[in-house]
Amino acid sequence: MDEKTRVELITRKPTTEFLTEEELKTSISTGVPLKHYIGFEVSGRIHLGTALSIMKMADLQRAGVATSIFLADYHTWINNKLGGDLDFIRRVAKEYFGKIASELVELAGGKKEQVKQVLASDIYDNDYWATVVKVAKNTTLSRTLRSMTIMGRNADKTKSMPTAWALYPMMQAADIFFQGINLAHSGMDQRKIHVVAREAGMKVAGYKPMALHCQMLLGLHKPAVWPVPKDKEDRWAMFKMSKSVTGSAVYVDDSEKEIRKKIKDAFCPEKEIEYNPVLDWVEHLVFSPMFKDRELEIIRPKKFGGEVTYRTFESLQKDFKAGKLHPMDLKIALTDRIVTMLEPIRSAVKGSKIVGELTERITR
Repeated sequence: MDEKTRVELITRKPTTEFLTEEELKTSISTGVPLKHYIGFEVSGRIHLGTALSIMKMADLQRAGVATSIFLADYHTWINNKLGGDLDFIRRVAKEYFGKIASELVELAGGKKEQVKQVLASDIYDNDYWATVVKVAKNTTLSRTLRSMTIMGRNADKTKSMPTAWALYPMMQAADIFFQGINLAHSGMDQRKIHVVAREAGMKVAGYKPMALHCQMLLGLHKPAVWPVPKDKEDRWAMFKMSKSVTGSAVYVDDSEKEIRKKIKDAFCPEKEIEYNPVLDWVEHLVFSPMFKDRELEIIRPKKFGGEVTYRTFESLQKDFKAGKLHPMDLKIALTDRIVTMLEPIRSAVKGSKIVGELTERITR
């Protein structure tokens, strides 16, 4: 595969930012092996927003990148997720999260057997903790506090927070260096910590890791303020899919009934294309270049326009804006696609004891 194609595969959608493309071109042209990782708190079930980033690994594999998933059990423990029960967190990591993540890579045309899975506590040793200290020595306290928003915490409330929370950003940067990662991958919400790693990289490990940031899917819920104020339009992360917002997320192991209800109830204002979760999902989960089948069939009576097949997102978006495509017709088509897409995941977890235990823990 030529260098240009490799760069295009790595940087195409759902990638929204790559730090930096010039560094990537240089690494590829000089034959530097690309060692990737994407890290996750093991905080619950996987939703489609997380799945989109995971599926991007299929593109990386196509480009010859060594891919890995980092199951951050200690980070989850520090953040007191799943009740801070470290033994249960490790079980979820091994029996649920890692397994499903690999299946998602295969959904996008990758190879699950090529996804290396690393449990954080399995590799941490004295050298790792020395790396954490090195990162801390080369990162300002103000930068650390700003980076803590990756934990879903308000960095302004520092007086009452546990000291352990301040370790979290340092550990995440150290994870990169300790494993020799030169291509860190995440959603845009993790950008700040990757900047920390890049700024400290030369002093800590003698190199600056590249960073790939993926599109963050909008949640299906209506924003608290509508229309979205102009000064908020650049803060996409504020409206991302969230486990904490009821009706916001579709989980990859949801039943068909649950998927249909959630998308049916989704916020989808007619003719609105600037902020529309359903259109956002269609763009990134149907027309993504990661998938071979990039078209969407609308089935409806002739009196409402008849059946039509869209082969580009741009043509679909144009018809929606013009009122030629009704929100409910779009929702039904999207639902059918998502239900079909996630069938292998539902089959993979069917009868799984850990899914029931996990669901009970996060709902009680």
